[in-house]
Amino acid sequence: MRILMIAPPGAGKGTQGALIAAHFDIPCIVIGEKLRDHVARQTDLGQAVESHLSRGELVPDEIVMDLVHEGYIAAKSAGGEYVVDGVPRTLAQARAMYVTGVELKMTANIALHLAADDKEVTRRLLARAVVERRSDDTEDVIRQRLELYHQVTHPILAWYADRGILVSVDAMRPASRVGREIIVALEAMRPLVDYVPEHLRRPVDLTGLDAAFGHAPSLL
Repeated sequence: MRILMIAPPGAGKGTQGALIAAHFDIPCIVIGEKLRDHVARQTDLGQAVESHLSRGELVPDEIVMDLVHEGYIAAKSAGGEYVVDGVPRTLAQARAMYVTGVELKMTANIALHLAADDKEVTRRLLARAVVERRSDDTEDVIRQRLELYHQVTHPILAWYADRGILVSVDAMRPASRVGREIIVALEAMRPLVDYVPEHLRRPVDLTGLDAAFGHAPSLL
C-alpha cells in the first residue's frame, strides 16, 4: 500500500502513521521530522527552513519535494510501499507528488484523511507543547497553521476524492479506536487497491461510522 496522510495539525498523523507503518511493515516518510532534524543540526537546509517552521508557515515546495523524492527512492528499494506523514500541504505539492510517483511507479493509492475540529486539535497541540517544547506549538503559531490548513490543504481532499482514493476517518476519538478503524479499513482495501483502476473507485467516508452504529463520540 502507498498511503498519504492529510489532516490538520494535532489530528494524530504521527501516531496513526507509525501504527500503519508498523502493522504493514512499510516505511513511514515523516517530512516534518526530517525538516526538524535539519533545523536541530543547523544544516544549510535547516537554516533555510527554520524561520518558516517557527512561524507556522509552509516550507517552499522545492525543498519539500526533494525530501519526498528521497523518501520515495528509499521506499522503492525497501519494497515499494510507504505511508507519508506531513505532505502534501498544497495542491501544487499533491500534483508534484503524483508526477514523481508516476515517474518512479510509486503513485499513492490511498489518501487517508483524519478529520478533526480546530478546538480539539488546538487543545492537543498545547498539551504537546508542554511535553515536547516545540517552537511551532504556541497559540499564535497553531492559529496560523490551522488557517493555512483550511485555506490551502483542505481543498486537496476534493482532488483525491475525484481520483477515488480518499478515505476519511473521524480522528476526534481516542487514538486507539481511530487506529483500529484505520487498520481494519486498510486491511479490507489492501487486496484491491492495485487492481481496481482509480476511475472505478469511489471515496470512502467512515466519519459517521460510530453514529451509524449508535456509539456516541468520545474524546477521552
